[in-house]
Amino acid sequence: MADVGRQPRPQVRLAQHTFLRLMRELESRSQHRREAGAFLLGRASGHDITRIAFYDDLDPTCLTGGITFHASGYTKLNQICRDSKVRVIADIHLHPGPGVRQSQTDAAHPMVARAGHLALIAPQFGRGVTQADQLSAHLKAVGGWNIFLQSKVADVFVVHPTLRGRLMQLTSFLRRSTPWTRT
Repeated sequence: MADVGRQPRPQVRLAQHTFLRLMRELESRSQHRREAGAFLLGRASGHDITRIAFYDDLDPTCLTGGITFHASGYTKLNQICRDSKVRVIADIHLHPGPGVRQSQTDAAHPMVARAGHLALIAPQFGRGVTQADQLSAHLKAVGGWNIFLQSKVADVFVVHPTLRGRLMQLTSFLRRSTPWTRT
């Protein structure tokens, strides 16, 4: 883990059912062939994610294989933040393979280049991602990035359990494991 500068570590929180829906939606938008992503928004005074803004809703031409996000998308994002009285707390994007490390491009050109911003990366175009420890978390510091992998992701990003989230996981499990027959 790189530890660049000693900054307070906010613990960004997201409800389990919202996380599962987010991952499903990102996987769908990726079409299993290109990166996709979203800004995670919340109240100015907290770290709970209350709203999600998908990159391609803000900038319809940004999903180019990688992500090429234009100024017009940031303008729309800024308007959403002002109108809803929220701020960008974190962002998440998908990588094609099993790796969740930042690419050189990710590190050099973050979606939000501000110390304290949290960038999350999900593997396999999001396929099968159901828990935070499957992600990597990259906390922007003044001199670079602090990187959190596997169980350390919980130091900065927590998916808190919800009844709806547990039911979603159970339903998904049953669909995969139960051989239903039609008569």
